Amino acid sequence: MDNLQPILPRITKVLQVEPFTITVLWTTSEVRTIDFEPLFTQWKDQGDTRLLPLMDYATFQQVAISPTRTLYWPNVLVSVPLRNRVISGPLDLDPDVLYEQSKLVKKTEKIPVGILLKKAREEAGLSQLELALKSGTTRHYISRIENGKSDIQLETLNKIVQLGMGKEVRVEIR
Repeated sequence: MDNLQPILPRITKVLQVEPFTITVLWTTSEVRTIDFEPLFTQWKDQGDTRLLPLMDYATFQQVAISPTRTLYWPNVLVSVPLRNRVISGPLDLDPDVLYEQSKLVKKTEKIPVGILLKKAREEAGLSQLELALKSGTTRHYISRIENGKSDIQLETLNKIVQLGMGKEVRVEIR
């Protein structure tokens, strides 16, 4: 049995910035809105003045996605005491807190690539191992795709289908 860690929600794209609300796409395939007004109140009550520059909308609008897939403001520098020193850098917010604070707008549908691949493989009369050998990959990878445990790039799927089954992949957007 696989010991897979759950995917932690992280931000993949900022979709919209409005006065003190940010709508984002998460790695969970969810579109969620974060209302910062309650956070402003909480920060004021806690006396956390490092975050108050975000109450200026011109500053707030300069939000970006950090390398750790959370929201950050490169124009707002903060200093955080850590042991015997102080670390300074751009303001970024805990993605777990942001996710908890956010409200679901919609969940994008996943394309059942694994199910489609398994059906095509079985219709072609191939085992996972045979498909893997013909397409230059591993049986384990084919199994992970078919069971929805691994993502796959479109180019890789095309290679597996063309080389392994002699078929073609067609993508349609409606």
